[in-house]
Amino acid sequence: MINDDNKQIGIVTLEEAKKIAEDRGLDLILVNKNQNPIVVKLGNYGNFIYQKEKKERRIKKEHKETKEIIISFREADYDLKRKSEKVKEFLMEGHQVKIKLILRGREREFSDIAENKLNKFLEFIKDKINFKITQPFKKNDNVFMIILGPLK
Repeated sequence: MINDDNKQIGIVTLEEAKKIAEDRGLDLILVNKNQNPIVVKLGNYGNFIYQKEKKERRIKKEHKETKEIIISFREADYDLKRKSEKVKEFLMEGHQVKIKLILRGREREFSDIAENKLNKFLEFIKDKINFKITQPFKKNDNVFMIILGPLK
């Protein structure tokens, strides 16, 4: 049994715990039923639920998603710079960014040029913001992919 100020009272029977809670005008909250003996805590149940929900909301708020930017083999430098601005925004917000370069048709034969295009795009991003490479270059049949993450 744990006191309302998080100090351990000790091992007591369920009847004793109920009596102590009733005497103090507090609720008996089940903390861990899988442990032997089970762990209960004295406190305000409404406040306990509120704090639990508040913690879950904070964790959900901190969860960032992975954004995706697709660039083309024949994309002009101006378009690459414009997309690098978008990547900068995503990184500033704390999101990871997946950059894909998809090769179509005969473009697949020029994978070295495609890799240079992706490196050029990364240079445009480096000029704007520092980042870390979460997942290095990965090439599947017709897709070059890299995942960037913000520096913390």
